[in-house]
Amino acid sequence: MTVYIKIKALAKRKPIIADLPCIIEGNSATSNDLIEHIVRKMVRDYNAKPIEEPLFPFLTDDKINDGAKIGKVGFAERKNESMQDEESAVENALMCFYDGIFKLFINDEEVEINYEITLKEGDEITFIRIAMLAGRMW
Repeated sequence: MTVYIKIKALAKRKPIIADLPCIIEGNSATSNDLIEHIVRKMVRDYNAKPIEEPLFPFLTDDKINDGAKIGKVGFAERKNESMQDEESAVENALMCFYDGIFKLFINDEEVEINYEITLKEGDEITFIRIAMLAGRMW
């Protein structure tokens, strides 16, 4: 089934990423399983992106429109040459969830740690970063 992921920050009005489609197999799990599945998918997608820069970089109208739908228009290349580790990414995401650095909502309803969830086609999964980043460049 396809669900849609939205990533927001507490201090921002617009989402960082909006309506990113994500295919989830099965419809019931816990909130922790859902986070793990999404993080693993994102790490795999990131690691699959090309590293080298194209000879003639340009964006087609289709790529611009697709990027505008999810809230990010840009080239789909990685800047970092190292592969990201799925296990450490999952561990970090779950630790952040336990520590309250981000909140998880499914269709505008907050979901707690290890909460049993049942997803349906078209559900909206929203991650909201709660922790404000401190610091200032001088």
